[in-house]
Amino acid sequence: MATIGDLTKYLGDPDGPLTAVIEIFPDMVFVVDQEERVLHINTLAARSLGGTPEQFIGRRQGTLFGHPWGERHSLFIQKVFRTGEIVVTETHQELHDTPLWIDARLVPLKAASGEVRAVVGIIRDVSARVQAQEALAEREAYLRAMLDNFPFLVWLKDVQGRFLAVNQAFARACGRERAGNVVGLTDFDVWPKELAQRYVDDDRSVMDTRKQKDVEEIVFAEGASRWFETFKTPVLDRRGNVLGTTGFARDITERQRLDAELRAQREQLRALAAHVESVREEERVRIAREIHDELGQALTCMSMDLGFLDKHLPRGNAEAAARVSALTTLVKETVQMVRRISSELRPSILDDLGLGAAMEWLGHDFATRTGIDCAVSVPSNVSVAAERGTVVFRMCQEALTNVARHAGATHVSIDLMIDADDRLVLDVSDNGRGITDEEVHRPDSLGLLGMRERAALLGGTAEVKGTPGQGTIVTVRVPFEGGKA
Repeated sequence: MATIGDLTKYLGDPDGPLTAVIEIFPDMVFVVDQEERVLHINTLAARSLGGTPEQFIGRRQGTLFGHPWGERHSLFIQKVFRTGEIVVTETHQELHDTPLWIDARLVPLKAASGEVRAVVGIIRDVSARVQAQEALAEREAYLRAMLDNFPFLVWLKDVQGRFLAVNQAFARACGRERAGNVVGLTDFDVWPKELAQRYVDDDRSVMDTRKQKDVEEIVFAEGASRWFETFKTPVLDRRGNVLGTTGFARDITERQRLDAELRAQREQLRALAAHVESVREEERVRIAREIHDELGQALTCMSMDLGFLDKHLPRGNAEAAARVSALTTLVKETVQMVRRISSELRPSILDDLGLGAAMEWLGHDFATRTGIDCAVSVPSNVSVAAERGTVVFRMCQEALTNVARHAGATHVSIDLMIDADDRLVLDVSDNGRGITDEEVHRPDSLGLLGMRERAALLGGTAEVKGTPGQGTIVTVRVPFEGGKA
């Protein structure tokens, strides 16, 4: 052990090794005896106190720091002399009207007998560190307040899957009283094994791909099974290294319930619409048959009777002959009208020869009535179930009606085919003005809405696209469920 004589010798030599070490030391250093007289002080400490080392040698340390810090330091210095132990303190004081945080380490310098002969004080200004810690603590308080008031579950994990931070909502979800109780744990510590394994696999996927992952999943939280929408994202440093994962999950149980109710209501409405459409189609068939059979039969009888009257009228009664001839013409025109009305209600060709023949008849009838050229292309060896064929026929009929009313077209093409996905595809295209997106999505476009609903009833879709000045195309895709001849 160094003696006080050794200390005096070394410190008295400006070129001595101890003096050199103390001078290059990055902290303030001073040495005091038991009377707290300064035996040595390095230049950094002297400059910080507003003088030179020579000015402070021999002075009591209390005069250096002033009241009350001199008295506080004195208590610790005397404690070192009494106990022979190192004392470490951190104090807040003012130096030259500047607030400082001082970290002081007081080390005993003992003689060979073990007696403390002097105390070496090493003082470090830690104000910047303390201020940074306070600023960090303030930011953490703001962040904690934000997280704990966030309505979603929020968490942060390292690459090993340990929780670094969670909010209070997350803690409640996994049955913990405080968020701090989760820090340091893993998914296997807070969730059932199967659920935890799924979370670990998700984290690994996010870190491997370095992409966000979004999932909807059922979680057993707060004693009940609930639906959550979860977003997980990798955390990367500036160099692109993966530091861990972060994520949040929001409870969508109520939304899922409402969606399920809405889907059920839609299915009910579609079932009702299907029933109404079926009843209406049956009614059309019945009315068409009654018109064709009953009214047609009556008109045929009238035509026969008029023919009989025409043969048996007196030859000189020209007026009666003219009336009979006029009535005969009217009956024939009425028969044609009955046939047309009956066909529009339910073309018998649809029941007798199938969808393909009905499409060809529909195209020919459309061209005859409107003067718009109509080309029809249908497969010759395909049969479609009657109910499905009726729905597709009605959608084609609606598409042609829209062309006649709104398109201003001179040509229409009807194409019926079966695609590679075994779906029945109907394309109705024209060379008219082209429907606009606004018209497609107008709430009062009931014809288009009706086509979409009809297609949905068969598990298919109906799309309408227009190109300004080039025309419109209606594409219907439904599962085939038919057969090939």
